Amino acid sequence: MALSRSSKWFLIVCLVVVAAIGGALLWLSESVGGGPDIEAGQPVEIEVEQGMSVRALSDRLSEQGVVRRASSFRNAAADAQLDQHLQPGGYDLETGMDNEQAVEVFLDGPARTNTVRVTIPEGLPVEIILERLADGFEDHSLEDFRTVLDERTEEGSDADGLLALPDWVPEPADAGEEIIEPYEGLLFPETYDFEADRSPREVLQRLIDQTDRVMERSLAESDTDLDPYEALVKASLIERETRVSEERPRVAGVVENRLADGMRLQIDATVLYARGEHTERVLIEDTEIESPYNTYHVAGLPPAPIAAPGEASVRAALDPEEHDFLFYVLAPECDGSHQFAEDSDGHQANVREFRAVDNCQ
Repeated sequence: MALSRSSKWFLIVCLVVVAAIGGALLWLSESVGGGPDIEAGQPVEIEVEQGMSVRALSDRLSEQGVVRRASSFRNAAADAQLDQHLQPGGYDLETGMDNEQAVEVFLDGPARTNTVRVTIPEGLPVEIILERLADGFEDHSLEDFRTVLDERTEEGSDADGLLALPDWVPEPADAGEEIIEPYEGLLFPETYDFEADRSPREVLQRLIDQTDRVMERSLAESDTDLDPYEALVKASLIERETRVSEERPRVAGVVENRLADGMRLQIDATVLYARGEHTERVLIEDTEIESPYNTYHVAGLPPAPIAAPGEASVRAALDPEEHDFLFYVLAPECDGSHQFAEDSDGHQANVREFRAVDNCQ
């Protein structure tokens, strides 16, 4: 039976009124006594997984009665920019909390963490980096990490399931005998938070990926067309030769000037690497070591990096300071800074000044 025009309008009005009443009742129930029927003040443990979104967290809090409305918690979290500070781990809350109180708990950080924090300082060789990683993980040994690197080094190895390398990195399996460590310089120095159950391969992949990101970002902000791997080799020399951050571009300029003039670099750090001992002092006989890494013995750059450089050294290698200096030696202030010279006479004078200081390392 067809409805009259007036009957249709009456039906529409009734539906609108019913919807409005239903919405009001829902709001009232959520505001004064709705949501989960859970007694307030009961302890609740919330586990935040790596990469968990605030939306997913708000739903979990609402389901367990920590907050009354997920949408209200999301609004409070947005005001506090919780999405930028939320860390994985275990949090202690209770039922019936105010949204702002709950947000504050998460801003304070986890009470219990399922993460492993490892700090890799700049300038370390691969073998020391692997030791630091092994020290950070209870379930992974030094041999576990070393095995992951060696898998890709083997000739004829299948790339599937192995570490993925940037396309600008030489294939480790193709490295000749002159390369001491094919992965040198590729494990980026930084402070990392890893989930405790991450495998050695996943851990090492993150370090390699970070090196690729830093190199890509630095190249994009530089005017140079330098090959990324060559830049990494130069950056490793700069990292090992400098203690004062401001000197990195200047030392990079000395490297460029000596290469342009056909001079041997004569960088002590390369001798120490070739010698295979982690000391700071180079003896005269050390400079005679026959190694492609010994820049006293061979011309040009070493065939691979000698350490893991930080971003500042990468940027210095890409944008060296323009000057006429060809030499540098430690300054007599013994603060790690250097004195620079344009010619041999000036350099020898600086050397004599440094040697005149007692107990300067």
